[in-house]
Amino acid sequence: MMDKKKVSIYDIAKELKISASTVSRALNNHKGISSEVSEAVHKLAKELNYKPNQMAVALKTGKIKTIGMIVPLIDRNYFVQAIAGVETEIYKAGYNLIIATSGNLFEREKKIIASLSQGKVVGIIAAVAAETTDYSHYVSLVESGIPLVMFDRKMAIPNTSSVVQDDYNGAYEATKHLIEQGCKRIFFYRGPQNVSIWSERDRGYRQAMSDYGLEVTNKHIHTALTTEEEGRKYAIKLSAQKNQQLPDGILFSGDFAAKAAMEVFVEKGIKIPQEIAIVGFVNEPWDVLLNPPLSSIEQFSYRIGKTSARLMLEAISGMPYQDIVYKPQLIVRESSLKSKYL
Repeated sequence: MMDKKKVSIYDIAKELKISASTVSRALNNHKGISSEVSEAVHKLAKELNYKPNQMAVALKTGKIKTIGMIVPLIDRNYFVQAIAGVETEIYKAGYNLIIATSGNLFEREKKIIASLSQGKVVGIIAAVAAETTDYSHYVSLVESGIPLVMFDRKMAIPNTSSVVQDDYNGAYEATKHLIEQGCKRIFFYRGPQNVSIWSERDRGYRQAMSDYGLEVTNKHIHTALTTEEEGRKYAIKLSAQKNQQLPDGILFSGDFAAKAAMEVFVEKGIKIPQEIAIVGFVNEPWDVLLNPPLSSIEQFSYRIGKTSARLMLEAISGMPYQDIVYKPQLIVRESSLKSKYL
């Protein structure tokens, strides 16, 4: 039995001993093809699970010059800037952009992929949803011949390009900074570990703690989405544990969670950074307006968006796949400057 993956019109033509052009015309219900040949082609195509290469069709007909982009959230500056970067590049190349949001939901992401892959776009740029652990919908997309560029969050899918920030390095440098500020009991608020950005940040945090001889126990680690609601819950739970020693530093995997936690700590009379030094991730524009201003990791998402678009345009033109990693930068502000008060 022929391999059902990546079946082409040439495979069907060889099996039926007819030309590839005849197969193509039959699949497109051309009037010049006899009903017998058309029926045989459609029957075998179904048996072999043949899927048309939507990108090739679009490029050949010239009817589609649209690229799809899937982001987990639309209300985060990181993704807004990434979208802006993508738009800058693809519009110059004469392409349009369709933007869809998964809401970090697996089922919604699958529906978006299914919709976009039906001849609507010639390529997809995507950051995987937080819920997603099964990447088969992305694999099917690639196998159908539609280029995929992953940004921010990387998946183990062959024949794709990716553009990410070095989350390991970002978390390492942030943890190192807290240690250099005199923190010894540093807690880590991490995101779900099925997502590469959060698993890499966990790795960077743990390595820095190990390199400086500091202990990491289960009490040090908290796993949740990096939303304001979850950040608030975390801070309330921590501050209520009066009989236990509070952390003297916390690394948050997202600024929204860090912001909410800081507000709770201030309400509870816990001084920042004197009692708890805090560093976030992403460097939201409003970090400078917090009291105190929040230290955070800048990830340069506009640049990541522009590079993602460039790799997509190259993939459409048949150039090799690439994996690009950018180094983030720690932006130090008042929330982590504990040494000033020691």
